Amino acid sequence: MTTNEIPSGKYEIMNIQGAPVYKLVFEIDASENKISGKTNCNTYGGNYTIINNQIKIGPLMATKMYCEENVMKVEHSLFEAFNNAKTFVYDNNMFILSSETGVVLRAYKMVEKK
Repeated sequence: MTTNEIPSGKYEIMNIQGAPVYKLVFEIDASENKISGKTNCNTYGGNYTIINNQIKIGPLMATKMYCEENVMKVEHSLFEAFNNAKTFVYDNNMFILSSETGVVLRAYKMVEKK
């Protein structure tokens, strides 16, 4: 079922701009319209707004630690994907962000363990 809301919870990112990533998670708090997470280097957070299936994320605040170049490259791609996102689809626990040029991020909602 496709919806124009994003449920609260943790999301594991599968790929950013087509490149696979591993163990990168962000969290959505739908009641506060907040998004936050930790890359393999810095923590970040900010607000998002949704009108229909249009989404605007940010501006995001982030810590400014410097890490290995490959880690910084993934972090930069993630922030760029969030910044360029224009529309989203949430369907069957899959969350897809798209820019004007195509899909920029795919993530799935993690199931809470009881």
